[in-house]
Amino acid sequence: MVEQVILGIFLVLPLVIVAALFSDELWQEHRRRHPREMRPVHASHIDWRHPWKHWRRGH
Repeated sequence: MVEQVILGIFLVLPLVIVAALFSDELWQEHRRRHPREMRPVHASHIDWRHPWKHWRRGH
C-alpha cells in the first residue's frame, strides 16, 4: 500500500509540474497575441495574468 502511494506521487508530481509550466506558457502566448495597447478605450480591463499568480497575491 505504501509503495503504491509513493509510486503514485512520483508519477503524478512530474505531470503536475509540467502541466503548470505549460499552462503558464499558454497564458504568456495569449498575452502576446492580445497586447494591452491594442484594446479599445471603451473595453473593460481584462487581467491576463496566470490564475495562480492572481490567486497567490490575493486579488
